[in-house]
Amino acid sequence: MPQLTDYSGSTLRQLKFLVVVLIVSNLVLGFFGVHLLRDVDRKYSALIEQAVPSLNELQTLTALSMEAMRNTNPTLFVAPAQGRAEMVTRARAALDRDRDMRKHALQREWLSVKGDDRPNLEESGQAFSRTAAQVVNLIESGDATGAARLREQSLRPVFDRYIADTTKTTDILEAESLRSNDRLTTQTGSMSHMLIGLAGWPVMFIVLFFLIALIFVLTVLLKVLILRRAEI
Repeated sequence: MPQLTDYSGSTLRQLKFLVVVLIVSNLVLGFFGVHLLRDVDRKYSALIEQAVPSLNELQTLTALSMEAMRNTNPTLFVAPAQGRAEMVTRARAALDRDRDMRKHALQREWLSVKGDDRPNLEESGQAFSRTAAQVVNLIESGDATGAARLREQSLRPVFDRYIADTTKTTDILEAESLRSNDRLTTQTGSMSHMLIGLAGWPVMFIVLFFLIALIFVLTVLLKVLILRRAEI
């Protein structure tokens, strides 16, 4: 049966070639899978490094600005000169903490730097620090009435704008981080589906190969049976 022997040798060579192709395919898919995971990890790490600290600092800034505003209340300074000096020092320390946190937050690389959000926050923050310092100076000099009038007429509107700009910037950064997360999720899902599709081709190839081999074997056997009957 030289034909069957030749076919067996040819089939064995094809199977060896198929095994090599499968190994190479798995290596290539593994390489792209690792590359995809590293790329996704890098993008998510960048998103977290930008979004989380910025949002945390802006939220902290809101709390510090409220504390600074509370420390400019002249009614808190109804105390002897020595006690008033300590409270003035405390108020200035609160203003310094607010200014330092605002400066640090503005220096950070945000997800979105377009628009007027950063300049508006910086401008309203500086106006608050400047006006609040004037109120504290009046309190230190003993002019509680003038300090109360300046606080209500000038400082409070500035403070309200400062809080509004901080809240607006926080909302914008939060929305931008969510959009970036959605984009990364969509991209990751698309790449995963593509890898799964590519990983399935060897199975389809093997099924097709064995179907063709089966048809070929049946054809050869049918020819052998026909030849044997013809010899009889």
